[in-house]
Amino acid sequence: MSDGWFKRVEHSWLQRFMINVVTSGTLPAHVAFIMDGNRRFAKEKGITRVDSYKMGFDKIGEILDYCETFSIHTVSVYAFSIENFKRSEEERDELFDLMNEKLGYLMKEISSLHEKGVKVHIMGDISLFPAGLRKTLAELELATSENKSFTLNLCLAYTSRDEITTSVREIAKGVESGGLKVSDIDERLLERCLYSEDQPPVDMLVRTSGEVRLSDFLLWQSSFSALQFVPALWPDFSFWHFIGSILDYQRQAPTLKNYQTHYTQYLDTLSASEVQIQGTEQRKEDFVQRLHNKRRGYLEECAAA
Repeated sequence: MSDGWFKRVEHSWLQRFMINVVTSGTLPAHVAFIMDGNRRFAKEKGITRVDSYKMGFDKIGEILDYCETFSIHTVSVYAFSIENFKRSEEERDELFDLMNEKLGYLMKEISSLHEKGVKVHIMGDISLFPAGLRKTLAELELATSENKSFTLNLCLAYTSRDEITTSVREIAKGVESGGLKVSDIDERLLERCLYSEDQPPVDMLVRTSGEVRLSDFLLWQSSFSALQFVPALWPDFSFWHFIGSILDYQRQAPTLKNYQTHYTQYLDTLSASEVQIQGTEQRKEDFVQRLHNKRRGYLEECAAA
């Protein structure tokens, strides 16, 4: 693609050399980005806020190309927080119009997404968006839901606290309806009820603009992540910033993987030591499938509206 996301970036000989160096080490399977600094970028460059946001959306295309180069198959981007609804009506409308434009472009180029095997997964409470934007988001996710090679998580109308609260509420409904027992509830069940469902945990989380905070983004999924706080503003984030982040991830990876392995073993020990009630695992599987069907049903309703 030459406009929007998933565009091919030509690499210099030095970049190709660094790609070979970096790919000889451990690579993250799931990378997440807090795309911060668009408004500051607009002020620094003397451009309009809308133009800055457009550049920020287009930057995602470069990042996805980098991730494809390094065989990173799951990418999450924090595109719109629930907190962003507190911004002025004018700015919200600008962002909604831009989302519609970019997502509409992807729908027109859906064959390219199928060719690359890209699944676009929406994470967040899209009921908060205007009906037209909800429809576009639902259509895009449904159209790419069977693709398997690459997952792009668009975190929209999202916060981690809302995600966890929503998941707990769904589990409570499951107990109330008799589909689950209280004894069925554990960390792994809650994890499977998150918007990320059965995706791998976040290995590396990058925040641009120099801010050192997570802003309520993927707090559960990034429990064992290498955190990278990059001073560059999001539209300025470059190949070299990405390389630097991965090199630092490789430095941290052995320790983080060790912690993750020990914690997984701890959960396994807890599961093995519990008195297993007959039918527990089947109830969990049935509940998770019903929840998945419920969420897909909502998308189908939005797409048909």
